[in-house]
Amino acid sequence: MTIYKFCRFILNIFIRLFWSVKVKGVDIADYKTSFILAANHVSYLDPVILAIAVPRPINFIAKKEVFDIPILSYIFKKIGAISVDRKSINPGAIKKSITLLNEGNILGIFPEGTRSLDGELLELKIGIIKIALQTNVPIIPVGLSGTYEIYPPHAKFPNFFERHVICIYFGKPIFFDENKKKDVEYTKKALLKVEDKIRELAQLAKKDCMRV
Repeated sequence: MTIYKFCRFILNIFIRLFWSVKVKGVDIADYKTSFILAANHVSYLDPVILAIAVPRPINFIAKKEVFDIPILSYIFKKIGAISVDRKSINPGAIKKSITLLNEGNILGIFPEGTRSLDGELLELKIGIIKIALQTNVPIIPVGLSGTYEIYPPHAKFPNFFERHVICIYFGKPIFFDENKKKDVEYTKKALLKVEDKIRELAQLAKKDCMRV
């Protein structure tokens, strides 16, 4: 068993010990090639939840501040996270992301660039589209709900004392025309398409959590 699989196994047990997890939408296990996983971001739990919901390893892009938190730093390093500085251009991180995708791996991105403080989707950053066009891989949008209630941005620790439900809704892959990677208007429209889909899936996930 690899370190990634071991960490995923332990995290899966830990998460399900305290909370319920529901996965809906397309079967993510059907996709064997490289793709970018793009989800809304409301909690530090989000990458952990996606890691246990997707059977293949995910290489997440994470802000460098996360690596200052000992436990999260250890977990993120073990699951292949890529550290980025939100205040500057990160050519090294972008190059590594492109290399991973070209090698057939999954890249996990929270395209808002930071956690939403109120649970609502923020404006997405254009970098995700540029990486998708550069590598000619699809983006699979994801909607998450429930993690905000368990571990919101203002909380120091997750809420272990209430039995919350976490819902994950996977959308169909969105493909792009690599021949238009220099078309500014095309990239803007592509970003809005991804943003609208993530928002739609997040609402579906929220409704599913409310039904429980």
